[in-house]
Amino acid sequence: MAGRMNRVDGALKREILMILQDQINDPRVRHVTITSVEVTRDMSLAKVFYVVTDDQTSKSEVAKGLRSASGFIRGELSKRLSMKKMPRISFREDKTEEKQEAIDRIFAKIEEELTGGQSGQTERNDDDNR
Repeated sequence: MAGRMNRVDGALKREILMILQDQINDPRVRHVTITSVEVTRDMSLAKVFYVVTDDQTSKSEVAKGLRSASGFIRGELSKRLSMKKMPRISFREDKTEEKQEAIDRIFAKIEEELTGGQSGQTERNDDDNR
């Protein structure tokens, strides 16, 4: 079953990317990359994860543009893919990179505190030896 779901996820991702590139003229979704698609087991919902590739583009405007295009995209998918049931499309911002950056900042802060604490301890020991 997992193999079939992976194939469905991949096919949806590929087709959604093509539809966004070739058929959606909305400037709000021009700078979007689809990172992954996850279809529920019952095939009722496809969660489409995306990132905005342009810092100048408003994330809220992109979300509105994608929501606006989701019905059209679903219709195009049903023309292109032979599936018994076409899932609803739900676009979600992929925050994986932001989460990774936050984790990296936490580790950097911990490392800074650890190395800062050790060098401070060494200085105190040097003062004690004088």
